[in-house]
Amino acid sequence: MRNSQSGRLILNRIRIALAAAVAMAGLAATMPASFGGEIDYPSFQWTEPTYGAFLKELKAAFEQENAGVTVKETFIPFASFANQMFVDISSGVAPDVLTAFDPDFKRYIEADLLEPLNAYLEAAGIELEGFISPVDLAMKDGKIYGIPFASNPRALFVNKQLLESAGLAVPTNAEEFEKVVRALRDTGNQTFGLALSAYSGGPSQQFLEYSPIFASFGARFFTKGEPTADTPEMLKALSFYKMVVDENLVPKGAKFEVFRPMFVNGKVGMYAAGPFMAAVTKAGNPETYKNLVTIPLPLGSGRPISVTSFLAIPKGAKNKDEAAMLLVAILQDKWQARLVELASVIPGRKNTIPASFLEQNPWFETFNRLAGEAVSYAPEGMEQYGSDVVALIGNRIEAMLFGGVTPEDAAKSIQSDMVAFVASKK
Repeated sequence: MRNSQSGRLILNRIRIALAAAVAMAGLAATMPASFGGEIDYPSFQWTEPTYGAFLKELKAAFEQENAGVTVKETFIPFASFANQMFVDISSGVAPDVLTAFDPDFKRYIEADLLEPLNAYLEAAGIELEGFISPVDLAMKDGKIYGIPFASNPRALFVNKQLLESAGLAVPTNAEEFEKVVRALRDTGNQTFGLALSAYSGGPSQQFLEYSPIFASFGARFFTKGEPTADTPEMLKALSFYKMVVDENLVPKGAKFEVFRPMFVNGKVGMYAAGPFMAAVTKAGNPETYKNLVTIPLPLGSGRPISVTSFLAIPKGAKNKDEAAMLLVAILQDKWQARLVELASVIPGRKNTIPASFLEQNPWFETFNRLAGEAVSYAPEGMEQYGSDVVALIGNRIEAMLFGGVTPEDAAKSIQSDMVAFVASKK
């Protein structure tokens, strides 16, 4: 992106001629007289201590530098966000900015609900090659329908102090991992070796939480569009999941709003999460933060996964050009760096992580390294049906965890469901 010049961001032809040449620098823009309005930006991230801090800082600067444009911060809870956005946009009640994760984004593209961003990005001098690899999920037929906002490769956070106090080393394989899980379980003090989602309902959130564990075992529900839920690796992953729940080795029944604070407050020894968790921990408990180390999950030889959020502009948006201005602002080096500093995530454009941040936060290097090899947690080859697939899998997982179904039968049922689902789409 061309932003080496000193001066203001000039996009005054973005509304009239989207192929205009633009000089990139600061945040401000010279706009046509008709340019203005309120950018409707609903998100569950507005109230988060990490993303929320970034978004509010961005909003304040953007509004100050772009007179006549405001950003409306509408909070929608995470649990209902994905479904509400798709219903609203597909029924013609579209916001100006859409936030969507990997398993949901493709269905917007396939339903032809999003505005192509090529002309906006070209006008701003932003090359597609400069985006991180998850951008592929936002592409179709040479058009780009969303920008990667933030990517969170999954790795294992370890509270080194908890392990050392129990005479345990950071695990290097599946056997040592299970040993830590068992050894740190203390019913008297309500401490756990591992935080892992295990409650009834919420299949999308559940999937997000157990996917890193499954991926480390090498378990994949789909490979190149074909169901692969009945492999030995999947059986190992399902068996482990059922074991830790049956034996109360994880905070059974607790949602992430509960077990994440438990980790922050030193009640959990290990938690598989994205780099954002470090920022959450630092804000909530500096003592735990200083004892954090990060490692790739050591359960098997499977590739790590990443969870990426995308920002897009619905076709039904009322203020498309203003929304594009905001997305372009986010992609500037300054704001890419601030996103890393405030939210501890991999930003959407390559080579924008400040060197000083890496030096001051050695735990981040694990994620920086994994970002190059991680794959999306969306079902491979079936991304446009991600939400449907996750719901079907969730029903079978729940039956295994709480309905007495064996891991063997769960694997067979998931495979059967996926085969039937694929056949229904042909």
